[in-house]
Amino acid sequence: MKKYILLLAAIICLPFILKSQTVEITPFGGYVFPGTLNADGGSVYFRGNGQYGGMVSIGISRVIDVDLIYNRIDTKADVNIYNWHDNIHSGEVPVSINYMHIGFTKNFRVNQVVSPFVGFNLGSCLIYPKADYQSAWFFSMGITGGAKIYFSKRVGLRLQAQALAPIQGSGFYMFAGSGGSGGGVSVYSTLVQFGFTGGLIFRLGKVY
Repeated sequence: MKKYILLLAAIICLPFILKSQTVEITPFGGYVFPGTLNADGGSVYFRGNGQYGGMVSIGISRVIDVDLIYNRIDTKADVNIYNWHDNIHSGEVPVSINYMHIGFTKNFRVNQVVSPFVGFNLGSCLIYPKADYQSAWFFSMGITGGAKIYFSKRVGLRLQAQALAPIQGSGFYMFAGSGGSGGGVSVYSTLVQFGFTGGLIFRLGKVY
């Protein structure tokens, strides 16, 4: 599953790569705060822990980047699950949470040194317990905000806050009446993982 997602992301990004003149490669690390995933059968509490990963930002203009992101969180989860006999399965389980996203970043270039930014990304999330529990895939989304600080034309620092969420459900609705008609799509998640990261930026290609 993971290799197909990466292949699809590469195919989507290929036109941007061919068109782009600037590419930023950023390995990063940071911390994510605790969060709880609730469901009908119980809940899973994910403890706060470190996170790490990397991203490739492809500049399609002076202010817009297309991002390929991998983010991994290795932590422990407190599991409380009810089965149909009303018994409780509980315990501490080591788990990895893997986000594989593609998204866009909007840069606000103050000057050649400082560039605040905001971003939005979508993709998939794999929650992989390192014990006798099944792994689970989710559609996921994230938002970011922070600043890039460049020490030179080729090296900089990326500091950001982020919110990542595995999507547990979605819905679609339509309506019509005397006041008009319309429709919409809704998604929900009980787990939102807030965190902070920092990483070195390595710039390739033409620098704007």
